[in-house]
Amino acid sequence: MQISSYMSGILRSDTKSTVPGGSGSADKEATGVSAADAFLKEARKTPAQRIRDQMLTRLKLDEESLAAMPPEKREAIEKQIAEELKRQLTGVNDRRGAAVDLTA
Repeated sequence: MQISSYMSGILRSDTKSTVPGGSGSADKEATGVSAADAFLKEARKTPAQRIRDQMLTRLKLDEESLAAMPPEKREAIEKQIAEELKRQLTGVNDRRGAAVDLTA
């Protein structure tokens, strides 16, 4: 996943707030969201939300385009996302350091 595309998705937020103690305009992006706001928005996400966002980014989709898809195609993508969530959250495929029989 490319960081620039990931961060641009975060910075496209509709929330507008200012940084306490500052003028606010100097440290905001052109979108009206400060780096601190973008960080806090990302930090508040659950691991499942982060994985879902990563999958959608990998598939070059967003929530709006996913919702606009035909039901069959959307279900297939939702199934992919659910499988990825299960894999990452349960660690099923995490077999690093497992013993391997090299006597062949």
